[in-house]
Amino acid sequence: MMYDVLKFLNENIKERLSLEDLSKKFGYSKWYFCTIFKDYVGVSITEYVRHRRIQLATQDIIAGKKIVDIAIDYGYETTDGFNKAFLKEYGCFPKMFLKDIYYYKNLYEERKLKMNHLSDRCNFIKEKLISHSYDNEITGQREYYYYKGIAQLKENMPSNMLLVSSGLACVIKEFPPIIHEGELLVGNNYPINDEKMWFFSIPSSQTRKKELLAESFLTENQINELFINYDIAEKKFNRKRPENTYDWWAPICYETKQDINLIEEMAASGFCTNEAHSVIGYESVLKLGFSGLLKKIIKYEQINGTNDLYLGLKTICHEAMSFGEKYAKEALRLAGIVTNDERNFELLKLAEVCNHVPKNPATSFYEAVQSLLFAHIINTFEDKINANSLGRLDQILYPYYKHDIDNKIITKNQAYEIICCLWLKLYRDYDVQQSCVGGNDVNGNSQVNELSYMMLDATENLDFVRCLSVRYGKNTEKKFIERALEVVGHLQKGVPFFFNDDIMIPALVADNFSFEDACDYTQIGCVETVIPGKSNPHAVTARYNALKALEYVLNRGKSALKPDIAPGIDCGEISKYNTFNKLFDAVKKQIEFLIDRACWMTNSSRVFGNMCPSPFKSLLTEGCLESGKGFNDGGAKYDTYEIMFVGVPNLADSLMAIKKIVYVDKRYSLSELQNILSNNFPDEAVRLDFVNKAPKYGNDLDEVDNLAKEIIDCSCDCLQKMTKK
Repeated sequence: MMYDVLKFLNENIKERLSLEDLSKKFGYSKWYFCTIFKDYVGVSITEYVRHRRIQLATQDIIAGKKIVDIAIDYGYETTDGFNKAFLKEYGCFPKMFLKDIYYYKNLYEERKLKMNHLSDRCNFIKEKLISHSYDNEITGQREYYYYKGIAQLKENMPSNMLLVSSGLACVIKEFPPIIHEGELLVGNNYPINDEKMWFFSIPSSQTRKKELLAESFLTENQINELFINYDIAEKKFNRKRPENTYDWWAPICYETKQDINLIEEMAASGFCTNEAHSVIGYESVLKLGFSGLLKKIIKYEQINGTNDLYLGLKTICHEAMSFGEKYAKEALRLAGIVTNDERNFELLKLAEVCNHVPKNPATSFYEAVQSLLFAHIINTFEDKINANSLGRLDQILYPYYKHDIDNKIITKNQAYEIICCLWLKLYRDYDVQQSCVGGNDVNGNSQVNELSYMMLDATENLDFVRCLSVRYGKNTEKKFIERALEVVGHLQKGVPFFFNDDIMIPALVADNFSFEDACDYTQIGCVETVIPGKSNPHAVTARYNALKALEYVLNRGKSALKPDIAPGIDCGEISKYNTFNKLFDAVKKQIEFLIDRACWMTNSSRVFGNMCPSPFKSLLTEGCLESGKGFNDGGAKYDTYEIMFVGVPNLADSLMAIKKIVYVDKRYSLSELQNILSNNFPDEAVRLDFVNKAPKYGNDLDEVDNLAKEIIDCSCDCLQKMTKK
């Protein structure tokens, strides 16, 4: 009902709205209407209408309308009355507000004149990308060569590590080198359309899959061969699951029927994510090249002895060394047929870059960016794009940038265009290829540099969702934080995200990361935290639904929707909860139980690591080569897991409603509430009581916000206990 009231108010905000007319329209007495409105919204109707009118009036002020006309439009008889209302709302008069707006707008416009701008090249490529013009060319290329490589492996009873390595090596070797018009950076991996990228995973008919493949460069014979090789590959993989496990493709291990119920109830789940969600050590490719990495593999193979990890990595490295060379050949071919001298020069330069990287260490900014892109493409060839992220790009690339600027090898405009070209190469409609700028070093000094600003500029100018995080701390330049906030305001797409080093670094150290490594933290995908090149975070490992804890307390461990099953624990009769604290203690016991089950299921599913190897990530993650163990087999320096907390605000709101209405106001007993819930609120007025008569989380109300904090603290304490087990 309140939704309809607010909708009506906003649609008629310029009209004269009397309390009598409003209460009559919605069928309430005047005083009761005032009460329920304030309970729901938090302010009186008069205050709400005044606030919305002044809020909307600011838009008219910015648009240049006269103050006198705005005052009349919003029901003020005089400009003096409007000015006083505006002063009360914003602490200044409209003219001063407008002066400030102009001041900050002029500051932004002045800065924009000095800001890096998109080149015609980047605008052209952007239009092509947004229109999906390049999508069809690469629809099934990875799948065709990946399964071809696996089918061609002649070894008797090959391990999953060798199978994946053979498939990946074949993709690197055979993937067609496409260079589009005007490109400065080259390399493609997947189409933007997810149906085309995941067509073996998405449940669609073989006819539909063949239609998608027919749109690419694959011939009809290749398409048929792909399906044959796919079947061969599936038979070669060792999918034998250990006893007591659910299925190889859904690596969830059950100890009891209760675990199955918890998962079906969406109360708790646990599984080890073995695909995507990584930030690998791209710096190693830039510093060593794949030729140097091959030497590193051989070094540790001699120390630890030959195994399938080293054999697979050597195969991948051999092909990766020549990955750039086929693009160099294609660039030279195109240079021989273009008539434009400028483009001819660009293609010759591109050929020079690709002949050098990623085989060798990068020696320039251009080579560093191209080498990093090649490495990222190979990483996504391994297990698709989703949440395979790039890390602290401004830090990784800055030494190459500074060298080239100092030696006048490149101009700032040229460097910026290369950054924009990288952003364009990463473009997707839905993008979780996270990167990060800013942050402090181990001495607390700001590491913001010119590339940090360039990457913010590129994000704003390209004006599409390009996942970017900003790290800041007490020593970060105010100018940088303001610039990042400008990007948020002007893009209005929720990027960049912000992370406070003064909070994050101590938290990581407390969680057993070294201080030096913690200072290098970055983000994955939708902002999970990771140490780049040193950890397998198993992001999105497990979940627990906090709201279920209350449900199980009120129903003695039983499901409210399926009372014949008891996924939770029985904490006894609810009549014993004669205080709110006793009820909350029971909820905390259920939370501990749910987290324990999620952790148990996660632990049990770790056996699937060898079934889903990630050799390329093993190559670029510290600890794997050194130990001879793969990325998904516990080889990473930091092999961590996480439990996602779901429903915390809902649980806080629910507990607050119970605390106020049952324990403070004593309008219902807990038994009466249980009966009301089991009958799905037969009286709408009672439901509205619980919805509207208690404070809500997230409105800067300490009482309910502290409840949410206590729920999170309890959950974190439970996780700490699980970690020590």
